[in-house]
Amino acid sequence: MMKRAPIIPKAALATSHPSPNDVPAAPMVDSLIARVGAMAKGNIISIPVCGKDVKFTLETIAAASIEKSTQVWAGNERDQELLTEDALDDLIPSFLIGGQQTPAFGRRNENGIEVADGSRRRKAAIITNTDYRILVGELNDEQMDTLSKLGNDYRPTSAFERGKRYQNRLIAQFDGNISALAEAENISRKIISRCIATAKLPKEVVALFPHPGELSARSGESLFKSFEGKEELLLNITTVLSEKKKAGLLLESEDILQSFLDALKDRKESINHSVVRRQFAPGASAQYKGNKVTFNLDRAKLPAHCIEQIENLLNSLSSKHSH
Repeated sequence: MMKRAPIIPKAALATSHPSPNDVPAAPMVDSLIARVGAMAKGNIISIPVCGKDVKFTLETIAAASIEKSTQVWAGNERDQELLTEDALDDLIPSFLIGGQQTPAFGRRNENGIEVADGSRRRKAAIITNTDYRILVGELNDEQMDTLSKLGNDYRPTSAFERGKRYQNRLIAQFDGNISALAEAENISRKIISRCIATAKLPKEVVALFPHPGELSARSGESLFKSFEGKEELLLNITTVLSEKKKAGLLLESEDILQSFLDALKDRKESINHSVVRRQFAPGASAQYKGNKVTFNLDRAKLPAHCIEQIENLLNSLSSKHSH
């Protein structure tokens, strides 16, 4: 069965800023689910959103018209490019069996219908070539934001997606003050910092995971920091793993992370084992291997004072350590 999509509890819609600690919406509204589930195209239902009653009309969008006649609201933090078949594996089976069970929510604009809550159902309908059911009402941006957040609370967005939003808010609203943003979001600075670091990873890396939410903020931050200055290696490994995934190889989250760690280990060992030689002058050369440097000096080819200068330099280091 499809995991129940979020429906709007009156208590949760009294404010546009639901607390992260609020009880999930879905278990609170069984009666409303029954009402909405029984609705037919053109039926109207009144639901309070942000303390104001909104009349919603149920509309059904033909499968072939979904992409053209609907768009996801720009304020929805869920990254639509990451909504793959793997990421929607909780929805697709039920869409194939019985279609969309619970309508989405949105409003009409000049381009068609703008989806506030239901972007996952929208993509599942597109993938399965199923009609898309959506309740359309006159909603302002605050109400769209509330509906969008309720949907995201039900199926949480990933650390990558939250990090994008935190980064935007940090710059646009908080002048780079993470403490102020943490207070506004009611979460710790550490979580915000980890999510922002995760959001700096290439999207291709996040797309490797079965669901973007499987890359935690902790792992994302670690991955980002481990590959700082090694972006080319990160993208090379990502390309290799992506090709394996396209070939049908099932990549578990642990395997993906381990592959990146192994690549870093192999690189370090390669650097440590590689030998670089440098010729300074006839009779004077050096060999570099990892942290070791070996000088080769031929006294038959070098002036005596050169050897003495090098010996004096080394002696000075010895005397410094002795003190």
